[in-house]
Amino acid sequence: MSKLDPVEVFERLQGDFPRPLQKHIFVVGSLAAAYHFRAALEDHAVNTKDADVVIHPAGHVTSCKKIAERLLRDGWTRLADASFPQEHIEPLDDLRTLRLYPPRSRRYFIEFLGLPKKEQREARKWTPIRIDASGHAGWYGLPCFRFMGLASVDRLVSHVSITYGAPHMMALANLLSHETVGAQTMSTPMAGRTILRSAKDLGRVLAVARLSKAEDVAGWTRPWLKALKTCFPKSWRTLGRRAGNGLRAVLDDPHAFEQAHHTTRVGLLLGQGVTQDQLRAVADQLFETALDPLRATCK
Repeated sequence: MSKLDPVEVFERLQGDFPRPLQKHIFVVGSLAAAYHFRAALEDHAVNTKDADVVIHPAGHVTSCKKIAERLLRDGWTRLADASFPQEHIEPLDDLRTLRLYPPRSRRYFIEFLGLPKKEQREARKWTPIRIDASGHAGWYGLPCFRFMGLASVDRLVSHVSITYGAPHMMALANLLSHETVGAQTMSTPMAGRTILRSAKDLGRVLAVARLSKAEDVAGWTRPWLKALKTCFPKSWRTLGRRAGNGLRAVLDDPHAFEQAHHTTRVGLLLGQGVTQDQLRAVADQLFETALDPLRATCK
């Protein structure tokens, strides 16, 4: 993990990424959230080293292939030195995600993600991509997370014209990604600690709600409903009724909630001294003004 200035990374992306290809990408994750709340964060850097870049439109393997091959020709380099399989392999989960450093810098790297198609049921679906570039040829995997499409709705535009996921839409994607606390942990420790994936993702939801104005949070229900109907035209009611189940489970689990609080203190809410009680109050407001109305509408 490294501390990165989100404004600087967006500017580097704008300079490093070929201009004609920028319309095919948008940024999500902690970098996008930190950029959006940069004024409230008092110039704090974000603890990350990767820029999660989503290739769109959904399922557009050709776009991803062309972008990756163009970047490799332009001097971008892979993180992994190991060779990649030259033959199509099964299971697809054995394929590696494409992660690239920009030319002349290792300050950050981009990780390629794909947009899911409507009504994707798998939590994560791998799309195999054959990259044909000198020294980098092989099969890679493009992960398409089930709820990532929600983050593509109502994208925002940065000062360098690169778009990014609206924080409340990324929050909805995280809320729906976890119905329980679960046992999955992060592959990389956070401030030296192994953290549950649900605690990290749902902790970010609470951080986003904390950084947002109360009246803005109260206005999330309508755009959430619109995004659900757009991305899940058949199952939006079922999903809407489930939104918040995982967050409630984390709140009811002292160990998981302590981890969620920890992730906010070393993440988006770094240096703000937010207590567990204050974070619970944020959760209460989120349920009362946004989640409960959404769930009621979806009955």
